Amino acid sequence: MTDLTEIGGGGEFTASDDEIERALEAASDELGEPVETIAEEVAYILDSGTGSATNEGVAGTSVGANATAASDPRLEALELYKLNNRI
Repeated sequence: MTDLTEIGGGGEFTASDDEIERALEAASDELGEPVETIAEEVAYILDSGTGSATNEGVAGTSVGANATAASDPRLEALELYKLNNRI
């Protein structure tokens, strides 16, 4: 499963690991789920395609369609997970 601190096939994330950890902790408080569970689900979202192309696609598609979207695929995958839990 994707390590939320490394991107497959090279490249770099745009958010720091600390930013990701804070976002996961905030989501944990918001959703009432353990940070570890949320991190696993975010990794699953990132892994559910073809490696880094999916990572880039999650962020790229969102940024292209939404000027307020984050450019880091981990943050976008986290937002997708939170949205799914609200529906």
